[in-house]
Amino acid sequence: MTPFRAMRRGYEARFEPVERVVLARVARDVADMLREEAGLDLFPDDGVPGLSTHPGPGKGQAWANGLLAPDELTDADLARLTGVTGVGRIPTDPAARRLLPDASKDDADVADEFRRLTQNDVAQAKVDRLEAFAALLDLPTGEDAPSPLGRHGAPPPVRVPREDAEQFAGALTDVRLVIAERLGLKSDEQVMQLTDEIMWDRQAGREIPVATDGRAARRFWSGVFVAAGYAQETLMDVMLSELRGRRPPGAPTGSG
Repeated sequence: MTPFRAMRRGYEARFEPVERVVLARVARDVADMLREEAGLDLFPDDGVPGLSTHPGPGKGQAWANGLLAPDELTDADLARLTGVTGVGRIPTDPAARRLLPDASKDDADVADEFRRLTQNDVAQAKVDRLEAFAALLDLPTGEDAPSPLGRHGAPPPVRVPREDAEQFAGALTDVRLVIAERLGLKSDEQVMQLTDEIMWDRQAGREIPVATDGRAARRFWSGVFVAAGYAQETLMDVMLSELRGRRPPGAPTGSG
């Protein structure tokens, strides 16, 4: 993987084909987890409140024509009617909790209300950007698809349009948070130690093993975590560099 650079049509970096495939797969897996953990499966694919699925009176009728008594409402019915669930679904997967944390650690009522009102929108936004991220990384397929190796044998660049760069970086953040939870990384010191180990192995020419057993799996996912971090860091660096370059002369720099 090469660092991102600012180009005329956006930000570009070269990922190895396997890096593109793995990161795209992980992003889609994270998106699927969020759908399930946040309860997004209560909504139809188009996100528009639809027909009631209640087995009693009103089945198959639009809400306007088949209203149910309050004690008949299920969470799914309420979600279709109002756009929010009756009770905010608290994620049970610790990785999902990292992506959808409590709004307040001190007030459970505030946390529950905030989750009830906002979780669907937050989770759906994350799912959308993860899927867009994965689609951007997908290698072309089909008989007419170009070779996975570009000119001079180098892989073709991953090109991130400037208008999509923040969402791309946000998807990398979500991917890294989930992998960090799976690896048990709880502190910046642990992240730095792991990064140093992976980078040292690469400089020494030691390949990251395929995930075939527990130990190899941890080394494999550690490599994915570090690769995602490198992509995110270099993308943010080039975005900030461009932002500084566009600052009018004499404008405050934020320091001092």
